[in-house]
Amino acid sequence: MIFPRGEVLHRSLSTAFTDFPALLSTLKTGDFSGIIEIEFPENKGVIFVDSGEIINGEARIGADSKRIIGQEAIQTLMTLSNQKDGVINIYRLSPERVAIVASNLQHEVLFEGLSTDFTRLDRLLLKLREDKHNGFIEVLTKEHQAMGVLFLEGGEPVEMFTTPESGPSVFGRKSIPIFVENAIKQGAIFDVYRSQGKILKKEIKEVKEVKEKKVPGRSGELKELIPILQEILSKAGKLVDGASRKKGLFNKIFKESLVERSEEFTFLDPFAGEFDYREG
Repeated sequence: MIFPRGEVLHRSLSTAFTDFPALLSTLKTGDFSGIIEIEFPENKGVIFVDSGEIINGEARIGADSKRIIGQEAIQTLMTLSNQKDGVINIYRLSPERVAIVASNLQHEVLFEGLSTDFTRLDRLLLKLREDKHNGFIEVLTKEHQAMGVLFLEGGEPVEMFTTPESGPSVFGRKSIPIFVENAIKQGAIFDVYRSQGKILKKEIKEVKEVKEKKVPGRSGELKELIPILQEILSKAGKLVDGASRKKGLFNKIFKESLVERSEEFTFLDPFAGEFDYREG
């Protein structure tokens, strides 16, 4: 993917004298949102940070530029940061823009190398709208220089950024029609990608920490809530079973609802054996 350049926070920091973990800690304290680029002679990658938390990453490793994403990429880049021949660049972006780029890292090619010489970009956008497409379109000049990236959700354009030769990338949803019109007039090449993944959301980390009782200031609140929830579930079970005259009906319906939501909230998996409620 073509990545945006935000406002420069740090540039050309050498890994030879940069304490990368300390740098990440400083960014977290400062509630930083943006992109961290790490470049080595044969390896490079990008780490995405939202409000101080790492949410995703991409790395290209070796002479063949093998692409890895997610936690594996993040760990690889963290390890590489200890080597001496690398450079680190840090760009600030809004949390919303970091999120939309990071959420499209896992993708597949739908169309590649389409040219305005034989493809109508406006008509393609109409087709993608009909298909409720989720993904993005990379637009390049005929000389294969990056022009910009257009993001789609449910077939609708939701964000776009252009890539000027110098300075930060220019974001702007309102300028999408003008950008499309100019691309058609000037001639362009574009690649269409379908998004397949989601962000490594910090909510997942929070859920894990709650289960391990490691969230500062929240364990006491949770302990106070648990007895209340237990009482509510117990009374609801008696009410439903009594009204239906079917013992165990509430428990059956309750666990079915947990199964339905367990993909979204893994801690709700009723078969994990990690929680129960009083009196059944």
